[in-house]
Amino acid sequence: MEQKEPQVFNFKKIHSLQNIAPLLRAAVAKNCICSRCRYINSTEYIFCTNCGHPLKDEAANILYHVRTKQRKELLKKSEQSVQTARVILYILSGFFLVGIAFLFGELENRFLLAFVFIAVSALFLVLARWSLSKPFTAMIAAFVIILTFSTIGVFGEFTHAFTTVQGVYSIAVSMVLIYFLLRGIQGAYKSDLIKEEMEIY
Repeated sequence: MEQKEPQVFNFKKIHSLQNIAPLLRAAVAKNCICSRCRYINSTEYIFCTNCGHPLKDEAANILYHVRTKQRKELLKKSEQSVQTARVILYILSGFFLVGIAFLFGELENRFLLAFVFIAVSALFLVLARWSLSKPFTAMIAAFVIILTFSTIGVFGEFTHAFTTVQGVYSIAVSMVLIYFLLRGIQGAYKSDLIKEEMEIY
């Protein structure tokens, strides 16, 4: 069996070749892994394309936290509007329920009115409870119901609606209710959008 001769390195030759050959730099990483969701991103991106979290830029990291804080503040304001509208629905439910006691007087159709008041009270109570899970849908339904009642009340007694004190008060109360419910609808819509954005980012 033949023995191989040991390989001898010619350092002078290697050094001369290094002067001629181009320098080989370490390969630049083609991807950047997000520290939040572990998604692989290209290095030219500042934010993760999957969850929106900043990758490595310090300024982008500060901007991300500022935007998150702004979203939380806006979410809090939107939820306050929804809470106010929910309280209005609870008050309406209690008002119609308490109003039953005043119907048992000399009215001939007091039993029918009592049944209607109980049904309306239960309806507003259900809408108020429903707004805890589906605020936007519940507020839309409550707005449509109150707007319908207000329209029927105004056009039912159109001649007395703007001339009597009771008619003016009923219109004013209806406008206040509609205003707070509209704010509740707007708050619920913004709240849903912000929550969706925060889940994505």
